[in-house]
Amino acid sequence: MIRPHFWHGEDASLHHILARREARAAQQRALLAQGSTLVSFTMNIPGTRKQFPLARKGFDEGLSLLEERFAGHILRQERCSAVTGEEALLLLDLDAETVKRTVTELEEHHPIGRLWDMDVLSAERGSLSRTELGLPRRRCFLCGGDAKECGRSRHHSHEELFFSAAELLHDHMRRQAERRVGICALQAALGEVSVTPKPGLVDRHDSGSHKDMDFFTFVDSASALSPWFCAFFRAGWVEEGDLFSTLRSLGRQAEREMFAATGGVNTHKGLIFSMAIFCGAIGAAAAAAFPAAPSRDAVVEEIRALGKASLGDFCTAYAPTAGLRYYRAHGVTGIRGEAAAGYPSVFEIGLPALRQWLAKGLSLNDAAAAALLALMAAVEDTNMIHRGGIAEARRRREEAARVLQELSEENLQSVLREMNEDYIRASLSPGGCADLLALTLFCYFLEL
Repeated sequence: MIRPHFWHGEDASLHHILARREARAAQQRALLAQGSTLVSFTMNIPGTRKQFPLARKGFDEGLSLLEERFAGHILRQERCSAVTGEEALLLLDLDAETVKRTVTELEEHHPIGRLWDMDVLSAERGSLSRTELGLPRRRCFLCGGDAKECGRSRHHSHEELFFSAAELLHDHMRRQAERRVGICALQAALGEVSVTPKPGLVDRHDSGSHKDMDFFTFVDSASALSPWFCAFFRAGWVEEGDLFSTLRSLGRQAEREMFAATGGVNTHKGLIFSMAIFCGAIGAAAAAAFPAAPSRDAVVEEIRALGKASLGDFCTAYAPTAGLRYYRAHGVTGIRGEAAAGYPSVFEIGLPALRQWLAKGLSLNDAAAAALLALMAAVEDTNMIHRGGIAEARRRREEAARVLQELSEENLQSVLREMNEDYIRASLSPGGCADLLALTLFCYFLEL
């Protein structure tokens, strides 16, 4: 589904179109008088609406590719933005046939290339056609047939063509954003388990306090979840109704994939819940802000709304046994409490700590380990409550705060190794903070 603001814009009249065509031809002649080869780039948008957010984004991508392909050979470049659409003229110091083959490749093989009109003009030969160079004819982006034949026969209505073009642009833009979010989420899940050492947690060195999993169990789990991170974002982008219900359903499917990949071991159940909220919120905020990038405030507001929606569906799987008793006695805590508040520990503790230690010159591994300790010093971790009880969890939190005060670049690794040995002896694991570290890394990779 395409939200209306993606394709809203002013319609161009026939007078606008004809006048702009004449002006463009005059610009072409003037530029060709200065060189031998010219690329004239416009969007192939059927109907009278040529200028709208999706079309501008599609044009910008095509122009960036032209600038990249012809870098070092552009003698002059002009751009025009009008009600008739975006236009660009690039004067090149290359032979026309080479240029024509290059732009034809873009038009043929790029996902939205069928909507790009990249005409090549030569001072000696005029406009070069595909057929004179033995290149394939342009295909109709709707049916795949010969584009000229479809146009002559009026095989498709202008309305049908317009909305098909808009849908093609929309799906491409969504997939681009979706891929980036999915990659960052996978990077964060793998990054969290890779940070070494971590007190009581699985890392590259050992399995911490966990007997049923190791580093490769987490790799298998994260790999299986990778498509679901994209699905969460996609749900946020397209869903305008009850987004949390959609995410909950997708999350349950993701959990089944996780258990299948790990042989029934719970590696990422809490992270699935949180990543569903984060990726879904980013998808919703990105769709609402399109074509601009969503602000961090908008994303946090979406996260908070989804987090509050989750409270009506509290599941003991996210705060087992002692953690659930603590929840009932003290109100919302743990990951659900974080979600309802918009994950303040990520934005106010994890991210600032990560950036602070990176600014000191630490590696991403060591900065992330220090950020984990900052989270452990501040967060009521229901996994710690489950394993050690409320009093022990509080004592360990105070201990982490004291250690954090004395932490330095020089002693970080040794301090965390000692804490890891201590946590293993006590069978403690700050799994909730590990999830928050993964979310911190996710936001850092996305630059939220």
